[in-house]
Amino acid sequence: MKYVIGVDLGGTNLKIGGVSPHGELLFRTDMPSGVKEGRDAVLKKILNAIEETRHSIKGKKLAGIGLGIPGIIAPETGTVIQSPNLTGWVNFNIKDVLADKLPWPLYVENDANAFALGEGWAGAAIGINNFCCLTLGTGVGSGIVLNGRLWRGVDGFAGEIGHIVVEPDGASCGCGSWGCLERYVSANGLVRMAEEGKDDRLAAPLLKSCGGVHGVSAKAIADFARHGDPFCIGLFKRLARYLGIGLADIVNLLNIEMIVIGGGLSNVSDLFLASAKEEMLKRSFKVPGRRVKVVAAKLGENGGILGAAFIAVKAGAY
Repeated sequence: MKYVIGVDLGGTNLKIGGVSPHGELLFRTDMPSGVKEGRDAVLKKILNAIEETRHSIKGKKLAGIGLGIPGIIAPETGTVIQSPNLTGWVNFNIKDVLADKLPWPLYVENDANAFALGEGWAGAAIGINNFCCLTLGTGVGSGIVLNGRLWRGVDGFAGEIGHIVVEPDGASCGCGSWGCLERYVSANGLVRMAEEGKDDRLAAPLLKSCGGVHGVSAKAIADFARHGDPFCIGLFKRLARYLGIGLADIVNLLNIEMIVIGGGLSNVSDLFLASAKEEMLKRSFKVPGRRVKVVAAKLGENGGILGAAFIAVKAGAY
């Protein structure tokens, strides 16, 4: 019996697991990705976690490894062209760097593309031929599947929905633009909006609980919103509005069957998704707007792992 390993590298967390040919998660480990520690430190964590996974799965042979990495990726060479959330990873060929240390086939893909394929393989989009996945995490990733195939675009840059502009004169983004969706509907975006509102008297309970503005986290904002805090509820309303604008753009451009919302923020989707759908319906054409299903991802915290593993499966690692 063979298995593959899926590596889901995010701006905040690193998740790695062993996966069977049928999408069964055999083992999982996760840790902070530590991207601020530098590229070499992150690579060491990946290698150590792969070894931990191998030693934890007995009686099965490793057939290949799939790497899901945020940013613009060239899968054919395994190169990270650009990644706004991974400093120093410009034109970095991670496949070549790891090849000497990992004697198994390596497959590299944008993490959101991998996530989309995983949801189509074993998640919310099973049997759906035209769909889009958004991952609301540290940033905003996205993958588009049209007619059952991943849409990459001419240069492989397609699907960067996180960098649709939703506020023309808005906050600067790591991609070089301003007012991108990522700056408003990600965990970092939520925290940034909270920091901007620090002088609002309604922000006082949140700031006091977090020990000041620098201690604010997306989790704390969500916890306060659940307990009726008006400042934090307002932040999620703002997030929902921007997400709805982005969803309407997707619907009007692609006329797809389904939009799947994943990533860490999807765990609190009850705080914003219904409002985002309402905003989408206000702004989209009526027929495609009513047709599209906007749903939470089914694979949850394992989605990135399973998606990365599927890249290896799809490439013929078995």
